[in-house]
Amino acid sequence: MSTASARDRLVRLVERTNVAVSVAGLLLVWLALDRSDLVGSLPGPVVVAGTMGSLLMSPAIRTPVETSLFHVFSSFLVATAIGVPLGLAIGWSTPVRDLVFPSLEVLRPVPPISWIPLTVLVLPTVQTSIVFITFLGAFFPILLNTIRGVRDVEYDYVRAVRSLGGSKADVFRNVVYPGALPSIRTGLVTGMGLAWVNLVAAEMIGNNGLGRFVWVSYASGSYPDIVAGVAIIGALGYASSQVVRWISGTQLRWNRQTDV
Repeated sequence: MSTASARDRLVRLVERTNVAVSVAGLLLVWLALDRSDLVGSLPGPVVVAGTMGSLLMSPAIRTPVETSLFHVFSSFLVATAIGVPLGLAIGWSTPVRDLVFPSLEVLRPVPPISWIPLTVLVLPTVQTSIVFITFLGAFFPILLNTIRGVRDVEYDYVRAVRSLGGSKADVFRNVVYPGALPSIRTGLVTGMGLAWVNLVAAEMIGNNGLGRFVWVSYASGSYPDIVAGVAIIGALGYASSQVVRWISGTQLRWNRQTDV
């Protein structure tokens, strides 16, 4: 085994150990709060673990999980399909930036959750409203990071390609797009996280999904179900971000400084 390979394996082992220590630390803090009675009715980790075990074996949680996964991934894919090309165009073309970006900047500060009343009135179904609000949560981080990635490309590389006879298309394909990929990856990971944040809030107005499950659990006073639902949301959100990291990382094997 080469020295480099052994070093890489050691780095991965240290990273996994750090993740385990981080999770264990969170559980210890939670257990300490439960034992100290400082947080009132907060269920402890032992109670929640039993509740989660029962939930995972029950069809009562299966449909909310499947619904939320559909909502978040469909919204995220649409946000990516629109945000990345639009961000590349705004970052690359001054006329496009002048025509499109000011309007987007007016909409960007509006919290996605504040769109709920309007979307319920305008859009045909509640499910469409949920997908739209989740889309907004993912769209702007993807868009802004893509724009930043294009704008941060070293202009010397552009001039080098042009001096060798390359066209604008060659510059975009061989310099701008690859140079923007690390920033695009950051936007995708951030967008996935914010998609989950907005999804859970939006699903509270719907008929299904993990957001609805948590809200119904609160209304019925099932506090262990609330915490178990939140833990499932956190685990799915983390797993979703890891999937985005892995897929986007396949395009960035040449860059070892892209982990976010």
